[in-house]
Amino acid sequence: MKASYNWLKEFVDFNLSPEELAHAITMAGLEVEEIKTVGNDTVFDIGITPNRQDCLSIRGIAREISAILGLPFKDISATIENEEGEGPEVYIEEPDLCHRYSSRIITGVRPAPSPAWMAERLGACGIRPVSNIVDVTNYVLLETGQPLHAFDLDKLSGKKIVVKLADDSHKFTTLDEEERTLHKEVLLICDADRSVAVAGIMGGKETGVSDSTASILLESAYFKPASIRKSSKRLGLITESSYRFERGIDKETITLSLDRAAQLIHELAGGRISRTTDIYPSAFVPKPISVKFSKINSLIGVDIDRAFVEKTLRNFGFNPKTEGETIIVAPPSYRQDVTMDVDIVEEIARLYGYDRIPSTMPVMQMSPAPRHSGRELCRSLKTSMVKSGYFEVINYSFINPDALDMMLLPPADIRRNLVYIKNPLRKEESAMRTTLVPSLLNNIMTNLNRGEKMLRFFEISRVFLPSNGKLPGEILHLGIIFHKEKSASIWEASHESFYDVKGVVENILSEMKISNVSFLQNEAAPEPYLHPGKSCSITVDGERIGSIGALHPAAAKNFDIKGDVTISEIYLDSIITRNSSLAVYKPIPKYPYVERDAAFIVDDAVTVSEIEKEIFNARSDIIESVRLFDVYKGKPIPNDKKSLAFSIRYRSAERTLTDTEVDKLHGRIVDSVKANLKAELRS
Repeated sequence: MKASYNWLKEFVDFNLSPEELAHAITMAGLEVEEIKTVGNDTVFDIGITPNRQDCLSIRGIAREISAILGLPFKDISATIENEEGEGPEVYIEEPDLCHRYSSRIITGVRPAPSPAWMAERLGACGIRPVSNIVDVTNYVLLETGQPLHAFDLDKLSGKKIVVKLADDSHKFTTLDEEERTLHKEVLLICDADRSVAVAGIMGGKETGVSDSTASILLESAYFKPASIRKSSKRLGLITESSYRFERGIDKETITLSLDRAAQLIHELAGGRISRTTDIYPSAFVPKPISVKFSKINSLIGVDIDRAFVEKTLRNFGFNPKTEGETIIVAPPSYRQDVTMDVDIVEEIARLYGYDRIPSTMPVMQMSPAPRHSGRELCRSLKTSMVKSGYFEVINYSFINPDALDMMLLPPADIRRNLVYIKNPLRKEESAMRTTLVPSLLNNIMTNLNRGEKMLRFFEISRVFLPSNGKLPGEILHLGIIFHKEKSASIWEASHESFYDVKGVVENILSEMKISNVSFLQNEAAPEPYLHPGKSCSITVDGERIGSIGALHPAAAKNFDIKGDVTISEIYLDSIITRNSSLAVYKPIPKYPYVERDAAFIVDDAVTVSEIEKEIFNARSDIIESVRLFDVYKGKPIPNDKKSLAFSIRYRSAERTLTDTEVDKLHGRIVDSVKANLKAELRS
């Protein structure tokens, strides 16, 4: 908001220099961003916060200066003498959107250039002079903050005004000569036959004032701020009028501004002024606000004298009344931002001076935040993954729905029930993700395109799956991905990345103190995007908590990824409740262990975990551990079989074991594996 120093002095008789005045205004909450000399005047560029719509005028800023400096405020006045004839007919069809509409007719006007004083004042405030009639409406806009509009009366059909909503897809040409398509929620000013202005934003080209205009209809109105804001945004049209209307203007200043403009037009362009037509269906009613003196002092932190409080509120026009320990105020119509007792306290504080309020440390009782086991677990998991050589990635929670096709998910998969975003920035981020896999594959693809080869990433984040409620279920997942380029190795033997990732998964589950973990492989892959022969489900106590496996060749082709890629996705919410932070320690064994080895020839379909489970099914408290130490295929073992060699360690916590009892238990274990898994003992 640009404000003229000389113009402000017409309202308040102050003796401050421009710099001193700028400092006083700034310290009271209206920041002066720039001071500029224009001719014999000084212009302030003042930053007005959105809640202070009352300061979007010279009169409003002067009223603030009057309160700040404690000087009398000389308000404008307008007296229309010798009114001739009636004002126009006005019909408000949307009283919820137009709370007041005032107008006058002025006949016999003579359009001409404005006098120098008005043209210079408008130019200093950034408005280009046009003609005396148009310039008066802009002048009063700057002076009072009330937007006005002048119609060429001879171009209005029926010489009446109707305020109503537009029809859908309504075409209208505004003063800037651009044809606009209006929405049915846009409020219009119409005559008897057609629309003549977009309410609160801009008039129409056909009824604008020109050099040949002889009579005008002068409009001053109040439109609902939300309606103007929506229309302005929809049309992409921001004007000085819409800027003020959408923040809310003073209902009680509408007729004053109308009379002020009519008076100036009469002085500059002549003419005869009609009586006012004032339709006011939603009259302003002040709402009293009460606040205790003790609360004022408590919030500000200073014992402020009651006389100062009362004087401050009186200067701001709040009409204070004291009742015991309470002060009651009635905010004027131009202070729509004052609705609560704390708003009153703010007015007192800023006039008292924020720089006068001493700085004190707040008194509060500090206590540690309650322990959140889930967050601590995620933090320890991240530390464990980083120690294993993996880098954490943080992806957006949005995915491209086409990624689910690239992952080979079947139509009935629950992960296809996506939650779509109403206003996505692009298709690639149009839905909430139901799995972490597409994001991790995109991370791999991006880094491969930049020449990186050995890639280890992980992400701990939530996915969004359908639920019975209105909102989707947010499930915490851990995603792990490892890309290993197939290349020559200096070592004689190499292994696939599956075993690296499996080792990491075993390690983190061990750190979480999760027991009874199994890696179960079936003929079909646990996930469509995993290789059928190089993947398995991860279970705890028989419950599936995730999967691990090599990327399916078709999925790898869809994502344009080459190399050895292994992916694991674990449902953390399923295992967080199983985690126990309580560590149980055992004393170091006093007695020696005894080891026995057993090599079993089994079918290729038999897994290591099945044999381990069978061994522990012996349910003996002296079985300490089972370790696989050899896998062999080849002669003399048949082609459809393999040899799995295990080392079983036996130990008792109470005594030294004898060979006889160890041999007896070991023999029972071997017989059980042979009988239940159709195994043979390899000699």
